[in-house]
Amino acid sequence: MRTPITHPLNVSYLVVGLIFLGISGSWALRTAGIIDNRDVGWLLPLVLVTAGVLGLAASASRSLGRTRDDDDPDDPDDIWSDTTEGELR
Repeated sequence: MRTPITHPLNVSYLVVGLIFLGISGSWALRTAGIIDNRDVGWLLPLVLVTAGVLGLAASASRSLGRTRDDDDPDDPDDIWSDTTEGELR
């Protein structure tokens, strides 16, 4: 059995998906008669704010998980490690 491969989180796709889910959910609630047209006035801004907060949280957690591996001055693949000569390697 192969090991599953995970992909990095794309925050913009997450936010757009949450907005779409919120709009379609509010449409379903209004069609089912659970909420009135007056209630949609506070439901859609709530969806947008929630999607924005979750997007910010996902972006922050993604940036906290990054490590800085480019601090090795002896790395031969790092073209910016020695810029004192004025030319790239």
